Amino acid sequence: MKKILGILLIALSASSVQAQEQKSLSRQADIYYSKYDYARAASMYERVVARRKEKTPTIVIARLANSYREINDYGRAADWYSKLLARPDAPPDARLYYADMLKSLGRYAEAKAAYSQYAQSGATSPVLQNKIEGCNAAEDWMQHPTNVNIINVERLNTAKSDWGAVYYPGTGSIVFMSDTLYRNQLDPGSKHNRNRYERTGRNYYRLYAADTGKYGYVFVRDFSPAFNKYKYHSGPVVFTNDYRRAYYTLTYPERKLLGKVKKGKPAVTYGYRRLELYEAEMENNGQWKNVGAFPYNNPDQYSLGHAAISGDGSIIYFASDMPGGQGGTDIWYCERQADGKWSAPVNCGPTINTADDEEFPTIALDGGLFFASKGWVGMGGFDIFHATGSRAQWSAPENLRYPTNSPGDDFYFMPVPNGSTYFASNRMNGKGSDDIYMINTPQIYTVNKIPTMLVIPFTGTVCPQLAGTCIYIYNKQRDMGWCFLGESGREINLMLERDTDYEIRITYPNMRREIKEFNTRGMKAGEPLNMSICK
Repeated sequence: MKKILGILLIALSASSVQAQEQKSLSRQADIYYSKYDYARAASMYERVVARRKEKTPTIVIARLANSYREINDYGRAADWYSKLLARPDAPPDARLYYADMLKSLGRYAEAKAAYSQYAQSGATSPVLQNKIEGCNAAEDWMQHPTNVNIINVERLNTAKSDWGAVYYPGTGSIVFMSDTLYRNQLDPGSKHNRNRYERTGRNYYRLYAADTGKYGYVFVRDFSPAFNKYKYHSGPVVFTNDYRRAYYTLTYPERKLLGKVKKGKPAVTYGYRRLELYEAEMENNGQWKNVGAFPYNNPDQYSLGHAAISGDGSIIYFASDMPGGQGGTDIWYCERQADGKWSAPVNCGPTINTADDEEFPTIALDGGLFFASKGWVGMGGFDIFHATGSRAQWSAPENLRYPTNSPGDDFYFMPVPNGSTYFASNRMNGKGSDDIYMINTPQIYTVNKIPTMLVIPFTGTVCPQLAGTCIYIYNKQRDMGWCFLGESGREINLMLERDTDYEIRITYPNMRREIKEFNTRGMKAGEPLNMSICK
């Protein structure tokens, strides 16, 4: 009897220890998750699931799937969202995220089905119809690719993340970002080498210059201490036409993530280290000097970065999630005033921005804009778009289509003076998570220029009975459109092109669709078009 009792006590003790270990693992994973340390959080949650199996709480599965989504591991994220959706208490947005991951994997038929199921559940998203239309468009674009030759710039790319390539004067020189930390080789004693970006588990980004020689080799060097002296991310950078002034993005270096004082000691809290824009100028000795922060940085409230400069230096475009935008991250601009200061930020408007994210603006060869968007009709995550115009007046954005865009994230499309174009992508079969690619036939984007938009203001007022619907305004000539969430009395404002056929597609939560056609034929620039959007 004593022997049996002893075995039972040992078994109970072991069970108690295991439960404590599981609780400790889960608690530690939650801490990593709250710190946005998604790489380590995913690893810890995997261990929790392996131990608890079917008894794993739903919130653990949700956070595991979210962690993989946050680090762009589309395959693992899709697998865990699939498991999450098998549970009756799965959160409503899980199906939307699942569809997004399927789309980023190029599994378009499955993605469309998941988006439709999300809509049928009664949930809604302002860009849901664009996501569905993107699945249809992607399948067509892949069957009819554009005539461009895309090359992976293998001499620059590593097994990690490399992007943000811009031209810099010299023999075939470019400046780019990397989290590979070439700095280990260039400056082994650097105190920053020990830092790691917790979100991905890799190093922080630094800016490097690459000099490409005639014989296929590349010499990579640290670009400048003025840009790389900071503890966290540095880059991307953009230069004025004379290459004597630069605007570069930093992860806010000074913010202290501390909370309220408790028993004489500050309680540690977690938060975003947001992006800021800084300015540097080249001195007469050829060295770069930081000259200060962009006046509209406000890292306690929002991020601001990824600058682009117009050819004459009079307009600066950037990405920000500051209040007053269309939603998510938008493209904004400021104008250089007579006293040399920048005017207050102005949103580029709904012709460029959506309720989702628009980022990575660059200046096109025609003076227009390239940018990446998750909100317009696209193939996957971020797609690259082109629009002509300036400030808040733009033509309808044109998707650069396949193979420039892919099911993954495609962004930072940068034409350079030698006739090539660099861009970044995390598409399949690359060398790392983000790679630098080059297009050696960029004329495809300038031969068929988007015609200059004549400003035809469109105002559509939404009727009360359309609240909660998806209202999709479709340009038939361009095979693209804009999706808006129906809200009673909402005014939808767009700039349309003349002599063009349009449709208004009203999609109800049950996926029933009604179509209303109109056109701008014979209209003059500035002539307003007002319409009541009803059944």
